[in-house]
Amino acid sequence: MKRMSKKWLGIVVSGVPGFKVPKEELEQYVTPPDIVADLVWSAFMAGDIEGRVVYDLGCGTGRLALASSMLNSKYVVCSDVDEDALSIAGEVLMRSSPIPYDLVLADLREAPPFRSSDCVVVMNPPFGVKSRGADIDFLKTALTTCNTVYSIHKLSEGFHEVLEGVMRSLNSRYDVLRVVRFPLRASLGKHRKKVVLIDSVIVRTSRNIKDSLT
Repeated sequence: MKRMSKKWLGIVVSGVPGFKVPKEELEQYVTPPDIVADLVWSAFMAGDIEGRVVYDLGCGTGRLALASSMLNSKYVVCSDVDEDALSIAGEVLMRSSPIPYDLVLADLREAPPFRSSDCVVVMNPPFGVKSRGADIDFLKTALTTCNTVYSIHKLSEGFHEVLEGVMRSLNSRYDVLRVVRFPLRASLGKHRKKVVLIDSVIVRTSRNIKDSLT
Protein backbone atom coordinates (compact mmCIF):
# COMPACT_ATOMS: atom_id res chain seq x y z
CA MET A 1 0.00 0.00 0.00
CA LYS A 2 1.39 3.39 -0.97
CA ARG A 3 2.32 5.77 1.83
CA MET A 4 0.35 8.94 1.21
CA SER A 5 1.51 12.39 2.29
CA LYS A 6 1.29 15.94 1.02
CA LYS A 7 4.93 15.77 -0.09
CA TRP A 8 4.29 12.53 -1.98
CA LEU A 9 1.26 14.09 -3.65
CA GLY A 10 3.33 17.04 -4.88
CA ILE A 11 5.88 14.66 -6.38
CA VAL A 12 3.14 12.75 -8.22
CA VAL A 13 1.65 15.95 -9.63
CA SER A 14 5.03 17.32 -10.72
CA GLY A 15 5.03 14.78 -13.55
CA VAL A 16 1.91 16.25 -15.18
CA PRO A 17 2.88 18.30 -18.27
CA GLY A 18 1.91 21.91 -18.78
CA PHE A 19 0.13 23.51 -21.74
CA LYS A 20 1.72 22.97 -25.13
CA VAL A 21 0.75 26.47 -26.29
CA PRO A 22 -0.83 28.51 -23.44
CA LYS A 23 -3.84 30.56 -24.54
CA GLU A 24 -3.62 34.06 -23.11
CA GLU A 25 -7.36 34.72 -23.33
CA LEU A 26 -8.03 31.66 -21.13
CA GLU A 27 -5.37 32.68 -18.59
CA GLN A 28 -3.73 29.29 -18.85
CA TYR A 29 -0.99 28.91 -16.28
CA VAL A 30 0.33 25.79 -14.62
CA THR A 31 -0.64 25.28 -10.99
CA PRO A 32 2.59 24.47 -9.10
CA PRO A 33 2.76 20.99 -7.51
CA ASP A 34 3.06 22.34 -3.96
CA ILE A 35 -0.10 24.45 -4.32
CA VAL A 36 -2.00 21.53 -5.89
CA ALA A 37 -0.87 19.39 -2.96
CA ASP A 38 -1.88 22.06 -0.44
CA LEU A 39 -5.40 22.31 -1.84
CA VAL A 40 -6.14 18.64 -2.41
CA TRP A 41 -4.46 17.44 0.78
CA SER A 42 -6.51 19.95 2.79
CA ALA A 43 -9.67 18.57 1.19
CA PHE A 44 -8.53 15.01 1.86
CA MET A 45 -7.80 15.67 5.53
CA ALA A 46 -11.26 17.26 5.90
CA GLY A 47 -12.86 14.07 4.58
CA ASP A 48 -13.88 15.68 1.27
CA ILE A 49 -11.90 13.50 -1.17
CA GLU A 50 -11.80 9.84 -0.19
CA GLY A 51 -14.82 7.96 -1.53
CA ARG A 52 -16.29 11.12 -3.07
CA VAL A 53 -17.12 12.19 -6.62
CA VAL A 54 -14.72 15.03 -7.44
CA TYR A 55 -15.10 17.63 -10.20
CA ASP A 56 -12.08 19.58 -11.45
CA LEU A 57 -13.64 22.61 -13.19
CA GLY A 58 -11.36 24.40 -15.63
CA CYS A 59 -9.07 21.41 -15.22
CA GLY A 60 -6.35 22.46 -17.65
CA THR A 61 -3.95 19.54 -17.99
CA GLY A 62 -5.52 17.69 -15.05
CA ARG A 63 -3.25 18.25 -12.06
CA LEU A 64 -6.01 18.66 -9.46
CA ALA A 65 -8.00 15.81 -10.98
CA LEU A 66 -5.03 13.45 -10.84
CA ALA A 67 -4.19 14.45 -7.26
CA SER A 68 -7.78 13.74 -6.22
CA SER A 69 -7.76 10.36 -7.92
CA MET A 70 -4.54 9.39 -6.13
CA LEU A 71 -6.17 10.07 -2.75
CA ASN A 72 -8.88 7.46 -3.26
CA SER A 73 -11.73 9.57 -4.58
CA LYS A 74 -14.58 7.51 -5.99
CA TYR A 75 -14.70 9.12 -9.44
CA VAL A 76 -13.28 12.26 -11.05
CA VAL A 77 -14.70 14.54 -13.74
CA CYS A 78 -12.26 16.79 -15.57
CA SER A 79 -13.92 19.70 -17.40
CA ASP A 80 -12.46 22.49 -19.53
CA VAL A 81 -13.40 24.74 -22.46
CA ASP A 82 -10.08 24.07 -24.21
CA GLU A 83 -9.99 20.85 -26.21
CA ASP A 84 -6.18 20.87 -26.40
CA ALA A 85 -5.78 21.06 -22.62
CA LEU A 86 -8.49 18.46 -22.08
CA SER A 87 -6.67 16.11 -24.44
CA ILE A 88 -3.53 16.33 -22.27
CA ALA A 89 -5.60 15.79 -19.12
CA GLY A 90 -7.13 12.71 -20.73
CA GLU A 91 -3.70 11.27 -21.48
CA VAL A 92 -2.58 11.97 -17.90
CA LEU A 93 -5.61 10.32 -16.34
CA MET A 94 -5.56 7.38 -18.73
CA ARG A 95 -1.94 6.71 -17.82
CA SER A 96 -2.02 7.38 -14.08
CA SER A 97 -5.51 7.53 -12.54
CA PRO A 98 -6.32 4.48 -10.40
CA ILE A 99 -10.06 5.24 -10.52
CA PRO A 100 -12.72 5.86 -13.22
CA TYR A 101 -12.89 9.34 -14.75
CA ASP A 102 -14.73 11.38 -17.35
CA LEU A 103 -13.70 14.30 -19.56
CA VAL A 104 -16.22 17.07 -20.31
CA LEU A 105 -15.67 19.80 -22.92
CA ALA A 106 -17.75 22.76 -21.74
CA ASP A 107 -17.74 26.53 -21.19
CA LEU A 108 -18.36 26.69 -17.46
CA ARG A 109 -19.14 30.42 -17.53
CA GLU A 110 -22.13 29.81 -19.78
CA ALA A 111 -23.93 26.93 -18.08
CA PRO A 112 -22.98 24.12 -15.67
CA PRO A 113 -22.81 20.84 -17.63
CA PHE A 114 -23.91 18.85 -14.59
CA ARG A 115 -25.62 19.28 -11.23
CA SER A 116 -25.15 17.08 -8.17
CA SER A 117 -25.16 17.97 -4.49
CA ASP A 118 -23.21 14.91 -3.33
CA CYS A 119 -19.83 15.85 -4.76
CA VAL A 120 -16.83 18.13 -4.26
CA VAL A 121 -15.24 20.66 -6.61
CA VAL A 122 -11.49 21.31 -6.68
CA MET A 123 -10.39 24.04 -9.04
CA ASN A 124 -7.93 26.76 -9.97
CA PRO A 125 -10.14 29.11 -12.02
CA PRO A 126 -8.83 31.98 -14.16
CA PHE A 127 -7.81 34.87 -11.90
CA GLY A 128 -9.98 37.28 -13.89
CA VAL A 129 -7.13 39.38 -15.27
CA LYS A 130 -8.14 38.99 -18.93
CA SER A 131 -11.84 38.41 -18.27
CA ARG A 132 -13.04 40.35 -15.26
CA GLY A 133 -14.89 38.27 -12.71
CA ALA A 134 -14.01 34.91 -14.26
CA ASP A 135 -13.00 33.38 -10.93
CA ILE A 136 -16.27 34.45 -9.30
CA ASP A 137 -18.26 33.09 -12.25
CA PHE A 138 -16.48 29.76 -11.82
CA LEU A 139 -17.19 29.79 -8.10
CA LYS A 140 -20.91 30.37 -8.68
CA THR A 141 -20.97 27.50 -11.16
CA ALA A 142 -19.10 25.28 -8.72
CA LEU A 143 -21.50 26.00 -5.86
CA THR A 144 -24.50 25.21 -8.07
CA THR A 145 -22.83 21.91 -8.97
CA CYS A 146 -21.64 20.66 -5.57
CA ASN A 147 -22.16 21.61 -1.94
CA THR A 148 -18.44 21.90 -1.22
CA VAL A 149 -15.78 23.74 -3.24
CA TYR A 150 -12.02 24.17 -2.83
CA SER A 151 -10.57 26.88 -5.06
CA ILE A 152 -7.66 29.29 -5.57
CA HIS A 153 -8.21 33.03 -6.04
CA LYS A 154 -6.08 36.11 -6.60
CA LEU A 155 -6.03 38.16 -3.39
CA SER A 156 -7.00 41.51 -4.92
CA GLU A 157 -8.39 44.60 -3.25
CA GLY A 158 -12.03 44.07 -2.38
CA PHE A 159 -11.87 40.32 -2.96
CA HIS A 160 -13.28 39.41 0.43
CA GLU A 161 -16.19 41.84 0.05
CA VAL A 162 -17.07 40.33 -3.34
CA LEU A 163 -16.74 36.81 -1.95
CA GLU A 164 -18.94 37.61 1.02
CA GLY A 165 -21.60 38.94 -1.36
CA VAL A 166 -21.54 35.71 -3.34
CA MET A 167 -21.81 33.71 -0.13
CA ARG A 168 -24.88 35.67 0.96
CA SER A 169 -26.57 35.28 -2.44
CA LEU A 170 -26.06 31.50 -2.41
CA ASN A 171 -26.60 31.01 1.34
CA SER A 172 -23.06 29.72 1.67
CA ARG A 173 -19.99 30.28 3.81
CA TYR A 174 -16.25 30.31 3.22
CA ASP A 175 -13.02 29.70 5.09
CA VAL A 176 -9.55 30.82 4.04
CA LEU A 177 -7.33 27.74 4.31
CA ARG A 178 -4.02 29.20 3.23
CA VAL A 179 -2.42 32.31 1.74
CA VAL A 180 0.08 31.42 -1.02
CA ARG A 181 2.39 33.19 -3.44
CA PHE A 182 1.31 31.89 -6.82
CA PRO A 183 4.14 32.00 -9.41
CA LEU A 184 3.01 33.08 -12.88
CA ARG A 185 5.82 31.97 -15.14
CA ALA A 186 6.60 33.64 -18.46
CA SER A 187 4.80 31.75 -21.22
CA LEU A 188 4.29 34.42 -23.88
CA GLY A 189 6.81 36.37 -25.94
CA LYS A 190 5.75 39.72 -24.46
CA HIS A 191 6.47 38.63 -20.88
CA ARG A 192 9.62 40.34 -19.59
CA LYS A 193 9.92 38.73 -16.17
CA LYS A 194 10.51 35.00 -15.85
CA VAL A 195 8.28 34.75 -12.79
CA VAL A 196 5.74 37.07 -11.15
CA LEU A 197 4.50 36.12 -7.67
CA ILE A 198 0.79 36.73 -7.11
CA ASP A 199 -0.70 36.87 -3.60
CA SER A 200 -3.47 34.28 -3.63
CA VAL A 201 -5.71 32.33 -1.27
CA ILE A 202 -6.98 28.77 -1.11
CA VAL A 203 -10.56 28.84 0.13
CA ARG A 204 -13.16 26.27 1.06
CA THR A 205 -16.77 27.26 0.37
CA SER A 206 -19.85 25.29 1.29
CA ARG A 207 -23.60 25.62 0.78
CA ASN A 208 -26.31 25.23 3.34
CA ILE A 209 -27.41 21.61 2.91
CA LYS A 210 -31.09 22.61 3.08
CA ASP A 211 -30.59 24.72 -0.05
CA SER A 212 -28.48 22.22 -1.98
CA LEU A 213 -29.61 20.96 -5.36
CA THR A 214 -30.56 17.31 -5.61
